[in-house]
Amino acid sequence: MAAKTFSKTKIKKGKPSTKSNTKKQTKLKITSSGIKLSKSFFNPKNPLPVIYQPNSTTQKSKQTLIQWIKTNKRVLTDDLKQYGAILFRGFEIISPQDFEEVILNIDSNLKNNYLGTSPRNQVTKYTFTATELPSAYPIMQHAEMSFLDSPPKKLFFYCGKAPGKFGETPITDLRKVLKEIPTHIREKFEKEKIRYSRVYNGPSNQSRFQFWKTKRWDEMFQTKDKNEVEKTSKKQNFKVEWFGKDDLRLVNTTLAIRKHPESNTLAWHNHSQVFHIDAARKEYWKIFVRQKTIRGFLVAVTLEILTFIKKITTKKEYLDTHCTYGGGQEISGTELKQIQNVFWNNISLFSWQNGDILVIDNYSVSHGRHPFTGPREIFVAWAD
Repeated sequence: MAAKTFSKTKIKKGKPSTKSNTKKQTKLKITSSGIKLSKSFFNPKNPLPVIYQPNSTTQKSKQTLIQWIKTNKRVLTDDLKQYGAILFRGFEIISPQDFEEVILNIDSNLKNNYLGTSPRNQVTKYTFTATELPSAYPIMQHAEMSFLDSPPKKLFFYCGKAPGKFGETPITDLRKVLKEIPTHIREKFEKEKIRYSRVYNGPSNQSRFQFWKTKRWDEMFQTKDKNEVEKTSKKQNFKVEWFGKDDLRLVNTTLAIRKHPESNTLAWHNHSQVFHIDAARKEYWKIFVRQKTIRGFLVAVTLEILTFIKKITTKKEYLDTHCTYGGGQEISGTELKQIQNVFWNNISLFSWQNGDILVIDNYSVSHGRHPFTGPREIFVAWAD
């Protein structure tokens, strides 16, 4: 897309597309600050995200965006409540520091404690690299840290360098997902909740050779003191199991469907489509259908083999990540496929542009990452 045009993405069920046409939908009225931004959507039939752009080159500065945010807090709140995600595009946001300065004006309650599984590097006080996982890895759709009892309320992404090819951050309205999840699956999750099991290597293991390996427990808890790990785990309602030389297993049961803390709307809010042993291999075939690359085919085949080996060599409770219904019943492969299909039927895909800032209501909208080639610098921050 050109700098001053809007992309219109036509998304058919199960077949995301990135074909674009220029189309402006609406414009904001001039605010008290005298700043007028264009408001549009990639696809009005799937209005996710809502896009704000400058109307002229004189409106591109970081300070202009900050001033607009300060005088339009109600607009932002209403848009997040209605749509679930906002994209600021075309502004001169050239560094993670700029990004952090902007989003502090959206929500000053940013946090930097991270109990998630993805390896990340901290670059400013509140800004991290989105993930250090290799470019060929798929990251399935999920709400940030939904395996916690109290996940972050907002999520912020910043594009420092757009990927050479692919590498989108797909987003999906979790409220729509919940409505389309088969009734028998929804009812089981509502009744039993969801149980997670996560296994982390300790400080003695510096390798991330396995496909599913992410970070070590000392990286996640920011300490090598097992007593401190146990204290934090108790606060998070994690059951702690030490095994092997210094490996850690965390088990917890929490909600699979959550009510929004402000709007009270219900949404699908769990990691079943991420932590299931078959999730990655099933997801990659869907990605391959879209990207149609030789690398994608080879990775998909490799995942099939690795998943098979993993299943026959590792007990389910000691898989790197695993999830079941709250009562311990396994989530079947058929049920996983049905869940993934609902996500893909509602997915919103758009190509990153340098300087983009994406604001997500973490209780309403999920995110992921598609494989990519070339350099890609995406940063993330979150707020409670």
